[in-house]
Amino acid sequence: MSGLFSRLGARVIRATILVDRAVGYFDRVRSLVVTSLASDAVLEAYNELAYGTTAVYDATRPQFREHLFNWEAELVDRVFPKPPGRVLVGGAGGGREAFELVARGYAVTAFEPSPALAGSMADRAVSTAAPVQTLVGRYQDLPSLRTLDGQAVNLEDGPAFDAAILGWSSYSHIRQRADRVAALSALARLTDGPVCASFFLRGGTATASNPVAAWTARKGLRHEGDRFTPHIGFFHQGTIGEIDAEIAEAGLVRVALSENDGDGYWPWFAAARPTP
Repeated sequence: MSGLFSRLGARVIRATILVDRAVGYFDRVRSLVVTSLASDAVLEAYNELAYGTTAVYDATRPQFREHLFNWEAELVDRVFPKPPGRVLVGGAGGGREAFELVARGYAVTAFEPSPALAGSMADRAVSTAAPVQTLVGRYQDLPSLRTLDGQAVNLEDGPAFDAAILGWSSYSHIRQRADRVAALSALARLTDGPVCASFFLRGGTATASNPVAAWTARKGLRHEGDRFTPHIGFFHQGTIGEIDAEIAEAGLVRVALSENDGDGYWPWFAAARPTP
């Protein structure tokens, strides 16, 4: 009898695989529906909600993630000019990259679309006496940003930055290709050195195997590589070919690339204005 119950119990546990399959199917359907039907404004609002309430991005919370990842340290060592220098950080969250760059000897201007996260970054800058100028705005707003109290700041009015970096994977959170290109172009106009970004990598160039996904892409409802999860919101997985095309369309040339996505690493690229 005990053997019978053991086998029955094993079969019940095995049957829970159906739950995993159902959840996976639901995730894929949700991603397809959201990326096809949600407006840019809705997705931007969702991303602000998802990140603005996450403790690891809030510089005033004990859970705040403080250090550079391996790939970020590699990027800085490979392509940034040696400190001292001025660095522009976009999509900065609570300032993780900004404060680490300050510790390396740079002066940093950082901007973030979420006023709550930008406020936490400003509070930390004050409490640590770190030279981080904190502004509020999106890549689409460049070069016109604002202070936390609403005063307009035009970054073109100041000297050029020595380097710029789009905060961790924020490049891939820009929904439209044209806006990604515009972000690179705007940052390059403000920067004499490299413009760097990490991104979600999609392998190959094949069209989507899901016929519904392929149809929605053909109809212009979404783009191949568009994804959504409730944890990180909208993101676009790009191929190296797409990345290079966007860099070229922004009038830049790629100066460095890493496809390493091993433990502690993330794909990234650096681009710059062509040398005369």
